[in-house]
Amino acid sequence: MAQSVSKEAVQISTVPAFRSSELLAKLVSAGSAACIAEAITLPLDCAKIKLQVEGGTLVSTIRTIAMTDGAKGFFRGLIPGLHRQLGFCTIRLGLYDSTKEFYMRNTPLNEGLPLRFAAGISTAVAAVCVAQPTEVVKIRMQAAKAGTTRYSGTLSAYYKIGITEGSKGLWSGLGPSVVRLSICNIGEVVTYDTVKTAILRRGWMTDAFPLHFLSAVCAGGVTTILTSPVDVVKTRFVNSAPGEFRGALHCATVLAKKGGVRMFYKGCVPSFFRITGWNLIMFMSYEQLRRIVARRLKSY
Repeated sequence: MAQSVSKEAVQISTVPAFRSSELLAKLVSAGSAACIAEAITLPLDCAKIKLQVEGGTLVSTIRTIAMTDGAKGFFRGLIPGLHRQLGFCTIRLGLYDSTKEFYMRNTPLNEGLPLRFAAGISTAVAAVCVAQPTEVVKIRMQAAKAGTTRYSGTLSAYYKIGITEGSKGLWSGLGPSVVRLSICNIGEVVTYDTVKTAILRRGWMTDAFPLHFLSAVCAGGVTTILTSPVDVVKTRFVNSAPGEFRGALHCATVLAKKGGVRMFYKGCVPSFFRITGWNLIMFMSYEQLRRIVARRLKSY
């Protein structure tokens, strides 16, 4: 009998860990869902970047992009954008639940907002430290002057920035990006998690499409309000000429003197539609992909 138990234990121990957990499913689904959302909402992101860098109105910005660059102008930075989402969202969303569990086991934090904030900020910081070069390349390619090509391609952009500016150039804007993505993760992942959990606990809705839709809309609205000021500073700072600003704080001060509070909400209209649309597509895709991938992994 002892021998049979020993064999059973050996058999159990040889099963790969990912087959008995959803971690791999969450990582794969988070990155894939983010890429789907990025590809669909990129035109609004291009308009937002142009609006923040060059000014004007949303309508005039869209008209300028369409007249000078055509349809391809709305998809500038698609490849680095997909790189960015694979790096950022795989970490900040895919590791979110695992980070919450880690803090619950190893810290006094229990289920609630402090725990969610800690997990959201931690995964955001990790994502930026790993994937910031993709953010720099994406913004610079999108912010190129109408009718011009700043880089011949995505790999060319990484290479040129790396050669001319070194690691400092590839990781430029790291501080603003850490702040922005931390706030963004609170607005998106933490808000989505909080709204979804609260509604499920009260029994108002089931864990299905309508709940995912409502939670994603709430996440999009909160994120737009929280991230617009940081997003404007980050975009201006990353796309600035060397030496134009001493740092992110100096950049924010210059923008405030130039246009006041309104300057920090330039592009907030396309940002709202893009962020809310992005959240709807991403979270609903994520929920479905996570279940599909988890079932596939368990079948192996």
